[in-house]
Amino acid sequence: MNRIVVKIAQIVSDVFSPLLLPTYCMAMAMWITPLQALPERNRMIATLGVFVITGIIPFIFIKLLMRLGRVSDNSIADRSERLVPMIVGILCYVASAAYVRYIGGPVWLALFFVGAAAAAVVSLIITRFWKISAHAAAIGGMVGMLAWFGLVGLANVNTMIWLSAVILLSGAVLTSRLILGRHSLAQVAWGFVLGCAAQLITLSFA
Repeated sequence: MNRIVVKIAQIVSDVFSPLLLPTYCMAMAMWITPLQALPERNRMIATLGVFVITGIIPFIFIKLLMRLGRVSDNSIADRSERLVPMIVGILCYVASAAYVRYIGGPVWLALFFVGAAAAAVVSLIITRFWKISAHAAAIGGMVGMLAWFGLVGLANVNTMIWLSAVILLSGAVLTSRLILGRHSLAQVAWGFVLGCAAQLITLSFA
């Protein structure tokens, strides 16, 4: 395959990693919902906190596992190596939900991270038998969040435009995983469905 295409696919995969998507979602929640009325400094601090919990901490843990020889690469391509990193990810999602409530965030925002944790738990169970895509589940969660914004009228922007853009972005992310040979079409499709459904179901309790 063309090396430029593969390079672009790798960049898309890295930029929209499951370690970064929760931060993107947190930023969207802070800047396109009524939360945008909060002082910008508060929104930046809240988003940075989520980045540390769901991005930096899991990344450091993965690097540590690589040093110990428990994980072979950053993307954890080997399904048998995913157990411990996924458990850490689940704990980080739960910690983010607690963090959001601790800083006075709304219930629906905490439920977003609960939904992410729920999707990760299901992924963990499935991963014991089949390599479902974590990238697809993560971007599917973003789509589910935006779809819920549209259903309840929470966003201060044209939700259909944002949702359409993120669906197109999802196509790019899923395609990148296929180009890199990390997953099959079924694995990315079901990962996407899992992430989206987990958010729609969880956020419905808000």
